Amino acid sequence: MRNRIPHLLLALLTVLALGGLWLSVAQASPNKDVKVLLCGHQLAYAPNEVMIACADGNYGFSHVRWFDWGRSTAYAHATMFRNDCTPTCAAGKFTTTPVEIELYDLSGNRYHTLNGVGFNAGLDNRPVAMN
Repeated sequence: MRNRIPHLLLALLTVLALGGLWLSVAQASPNKDVKVLLCGHQLAYAPNEVMIACADGNYGFSHVRWFDWGRSTAYAHATMFRNDCTPTCAAGKFTTTPVEIELYDLSGNRYHTLNGVGFNAGLDNRPVAMN
């Protein structure tokens, strides 16, 4: 029995290592066919900027870093920027906030809805690329 323990331990470690390798390959292989519709009606794979206010550029996300892209939901860390439009949008000030966002409502090869995650930014279930 003592001689079998090292062999069993080696077999168990091998199975765990191969399982971890498979899991990391599966997680590191995003589906590049999945896209999101941006302003200007352009489809993009994992864009680094997502504009919500397409007409005037006063509201959106920059420095977007995606993970889980191509699955039913894609998550990202980003910087939300928003113009307070006070007293007017032309004279307003932009504020930025670090946020997490998600894309979901995957239909075919396209995400259709963006939502804020874990913050109170006043963003709930917005269609992506409204214009």
